[in-house]
Amino acid sequence: MTNRPLDPQAAVSSIKLLIGSRLANVRLLGLAVHAFCTYLNFGETEAYQVQLALVEAVTNVIRYAYDGQPGQEVEVTVTLQPQCLSFQVKDTGRSLPALKPKTLEFDPRDVDHLPEGGMGLVIMHHVMDRVEYHRDGETNLLKMDKYFTPRQPPP
Repeated sequence: MTNRPLDPQAAVSSIKLLIGSRLANVRLLGLAVHAFCTYLNFGETEAYQVQLALVEAVTNVIRYAYDGQPGQEVEVTVTLQPQCLSFQVKDTGRSLPALKPKTLEFDPRDVDHLPEGGMGLVIMHHVMDRVEYHRDGETNLLKMDKYFTPRQPPP
């Protein structure tokens, strides 16, 4: 796969990925998201951050909405717009409370006492440009957007 600059007038394109509700499946999703970001010429740190946000989102669905039970599906739609990479995560598990990240108070230099959980929402809100959640009937919908500036080809 070669990295090509995007045409700002390019049409919107989407791909849907279905992930079975097993934590082992999340790794493959992470690799796919990282590949999308690499194709779009995101820097390595930014690509990792976007990958981490989506992995956290799907992991939370499996752990909390589906209580870790296999046999359910998580649908992830990746949409590429001229200056935005969007992710929509859909599931039919238990609804979640308001998607507001809690305030975490800890010393990041004290690695022996870092929080072990509860950082997923903080990460999503920190690295993505927009995070929205709502329930539509029996379906949870989480949408996350990352804006970018397409790189132009060298002169």
